[in-house]
Amino acid sequence: MKTVFIAGSISIRRLHEKVQERINNIILQNLNVVVGDADGADASIQECLLANHASKVTVYCTGESPRNNIADWPVHHVKSKARVGTRAFFTAKDLEMAKNSDFGLMIWDCKSTGTLSNVIELLKEKKKSVVFVNKNKDFVTISDKSSLDHLLHFMSEHARSKAEEKISLSAKMSALSQDSFLLDGPANDVPESVIGASANPVAIEAVTGMAENESVKLRSMLMSALADYIVRSHLSQLQAAKVFGVTQPRISDLTRGKVDVFGLDTLVNMASMAGLRVEMQVREQVSNPS
Repeated sequence: MKTVFIAGSISIRRLHEKVQERINNIILQNLNVVVGDADGADASIQECLLANHASKVTVYCTGESPRNNIADWPVHHVKSKARVGTRAFFTAKDLEMAKNSDFGLMIWDCKSTGTLSNVIELLKEKKKSVVFVNKNKDFVTISDKSSLDHLLHFMSEHARSKAEEKISLSAKMSALSQDSFLLDGPANDVPESVIGASANPVAIEAVTGMAENESVKLRSMLMSALADYIVRSHLSQLQAAKVFGVTQPRISDLTRGKVDVFGLDTLVNMASMAGLRVEMQVREQVSNPS
């Protein structure tokens, strides 16, 4: 039976109805759930699990007893060599949950480094996650470096700076870039209860679009490169608009990761306007021998 790691930002104390629906679907599919013991999202997730009569739940904690375990579910105690109360002390349980789960369902406030670290750790473990972006009220499937780049565009510059300070975000991203992996195939299929897809193939494509659609992946990569150029060049949105030959609202869409409003040709033209060179490589797909 598959196991889902459900977690979220400590600032989130009330789950959106879309998240509650996903959690209920996970329970109905009889999947195992691992959840942390922190306040905020962890406590709210536990409340949702209890309200939907979940039984296959394990609460992970670092130390002798969990801070929150509202239904007296089984507890998995994680030992940590870090000093009690430090970030490293509590992170130990998150690393263990990522290791012991098959998929992740994360609720993110666009700044929490703990939740972001969970997503990255799942990728390192070759596992997908579905992230509910709280300010966007929608889900994003993270299956590779490109989709993670897209997720990071929801962060403000201040949040990115804090992430560098707290978790060395650039180093983590660089490590992922050097680790070439492909999360496709039956072993990595996320249950429909997690991605929220129905039996309708069109609905499945709509939910997992960014992760599965090659066109969207290419656009996401280009958007990431353009956004990085803006940061490196220390451009304001108005200045960037003049450089790329577009309006300021389009730059706002770019920095917020609104991949659906950009065509591939538009992004290539924007790169060209800034003097950036876009290269494309087409290769035949290698099929596995039968």
